[in-house]
Amino acid sequence: TGIAGSAAATAATGTCDGVIVVVDSTDLGGELNVGCAEGDQPTGRNALVAAGFVATDSQPGFLCAINSMPDPCPETFDGSFWSYWYSTPDGEWTSYQVGADSSTPATGELEGWRYNDGATPPGIAPADAAAALPEPSPEASETPNASAPGADEQVTSSPDGAAERLASQNLMLILTSVGFIAV
Repeated sequence: TGIAGSAAATAATGTCDGVIVVVDSTDLGGELNVGCAEGDQPTGRNALVAAGFVATDSQPGFLCAINSMPDPCPETFDGSFWSYWYSTPDGEWTSYQVGADSSTPATGELEGWRYNDGATPPGIAPADAAAALPEPSPEASETPNASAPGADEQVTSSPDGAAERLASQNLMLILTSVGFIAV
């Protein structure tokens, strides 16, 4: 299995001035992907999305799919889940003891995800993941025109649309937060 890079949020030099995010879906028949969430990221979920990945919850706060894997989201716990890890570039993977909505990733470090029973970290050493960041595509430097999807629209995943998707998700988060405040 090769390593696929998400160039949507990668700096011009192919390095990451932010948080490197690894998503290993090889246990589901997918690929190992490495992306970059530029800048400071307030939570692990923010880093995941900012790096160009699509997170799907089965219930609030429970991430059941990344980039539509597995599909469909499991309705009951079957022993596997998106295990969540962190590391420094020259360190080893360590399992988080908090969820992605509660973690605070450090700039320059790595966040890792792997769908399994939680015993095995992503299938790439942190140093190799940091070295695997792709050079950005020309589309990564374009400024998208983002609009929030309607209630009946689904946001889809593509490297070219990651920035637009992130802007839409942030707008929806703001609109949702304002709705909770107003209640």
